[in-house]
Amino acid sequence: MSSVDPRWGPPTGGPDGTPGRRPAYVYVLAVVVPLALVAALLLPLGVAAVWRRALPEAASRTQAGAPAVDGSRGIGDPYYPDAGNGGYDVSRYQVEVGFDPADERLSGTTTISARALQGLHSFVLDLRLDVSRVVVDGAEAGLAREGEADWRITPAEPVVAGSDFTVVVTYAGTPTEVTGEDGARPFTRTGEEWLVAGEPESAAWWFPSNDHPSDPALMDVSIRVPRGLQAISTGRLVSADSGTEDRFDTWHWVSRQPMATFLTFMAIGSFTLQQGVVDGLPYVYAVTDQVSAADQRLAFQALQTSAAKVRVLAGLFGPYPFTELGGVVPKADLPFDGLETQGRPVYKASSIVDPRYADELVTHELAHMWFGDNVTVREWNDIFDSEAYASWAAWAWAEKTGGATAQSRLQSLFDRAEGSDDFWRVTMIDPGRRNMFTTVYYRGPMALQALRNVMGDAAFTRLNTQWAQDPGSRSLEDWMAEAQSLTTTDLQPFFQAWIHGRDAPARTAANGLG
Repeated sequence: MSSVDPRWGPPTGGPDGTPGRRPAYVYVLAVVVPLALVAALLLPLGVAAVWRRALPEAASRTQAGAPAVDGSRGIGDPYYPDAGNGGYDVSRYQVEVGFDPADERLSGTTTISARALQGLHSFVLDLRLDVSRVVVDGAEAGLAREGEADWRITPAEPVVAGSDFTVVVTYAGTPTEVTGEDGARPFTRTGEEWLVAGEPESAAWWFPSNDHPSDPALMDVSIRVPRGLQAISTGRLVSADSGTEDRFDTWHWVSRQPMATFLTFMAIGSFTLQQGVVDGLPYVYAVTDQVSAADQRLAFQALQTSAAKVRVLAGLFGPYPFTELGGVVPKADLPFDGLETQGRPVYKASSIVDPRYADELVTHELAHMWFGDNVTVREWNDIFDSEAYASWAAWAWAEKTGGATAQSRLQSLFDRAEGSDDFWRVTMIDPGRRNMFTTVYYRGPMALQALRNVMGDAAFTRLNTQWAQDPGSRSLEDWMAEAQSLTTTDLQPFFQAWIHGRDAPARTAANGLG
């Protein structure tokens, strides 16, 4: 996600009192040992295996014959304790939904393939719509609503630890009428156009899931809409017409790499699409027909720079990690400038047509394909790993293409912010739920550029590629440990100043400011 208006200054206020994060990592100096890079494009099953490589070991730790338990409601995230659920890991979602614009009613059937991490007498799925039926491994299951967004599922027989199981959920509702935490309403209508997209939550408005970024999975999405409307999502467009109905089309999208649940989206309405292949990547660019012809042209011009930007970013972070490229510009007055929906970011129309911001906006969202998508946050307080890198990438792209250097951006911002106590009070290690998306866009890239100064270009680039090319869900502590493993310089004082500290770092070489 991004907000790239340079006029947005440091916010006021401090952490909001939400539960703190884990104890700080204890750093150990290490000999520099490069790690092998993971190949960028893998077959779907191979990719899923990479993501799930720890699961058999986790399952084997469950004692044979141990009694089944009720899976936890909520995965334990310090900022969103009810998000996600415990006891299982999802490998694939097959989402089949139909949407009726006349009454804005959505009906669907989602098939979830998962593995039990413990014996489960029951487990929980996240969904804010009404569920009418659940089948687990072919047998009817019991269901009960818990709160506004959770459904507890009780299979006819307990799920055995380490086993794969399948859940089929039938559901319906009017998602435009549903409000979530903090007043979130990610399913919106603008004229004759409907969009569901948002961070940190949006999936629960249209399909059941383990709704937390620590559990990415493959996505297969089919959307049935009245003929004449387009239905756009993430992944590769397999077909846009089932051929079985005269008055309806079914748009079928399949993703070949796992994604966090918030990284998929659905847009329904009248869009102009551009499709093709560039640098071996199939692309779909879609712009709403509800903007002027001039703005539609400007939006497409910005989207068409995506491939060139990816080439620059690949030089910084290693091969592009996905098999599709694209972007979507809806009419909705989004609460963000862009959202890193996987392989096909969603952009706010008024932002992407503004020549002052378009280049850095598109670069920021595309950089998320490496940082935030291929490597997801383990908990929402790890947001630095995502937003700091996407923001620094926009600086680095400008530097590589003849614009201001990343170092000059660091110096300019530090000069402006050095005396602002409010700016530094929001830490990167624990910004607080209300401040997740504030100073990280500024303090984050400043910290990365300062680290570049301390480590040197070679080691810093190795850190970036090594991190970005190893798909999975990891923490800010993991990132700090990986950085330390690539240098003999003790980085603990640097991390104390830039990541943990609540004051402006001292202007020293050890802090990358000398």
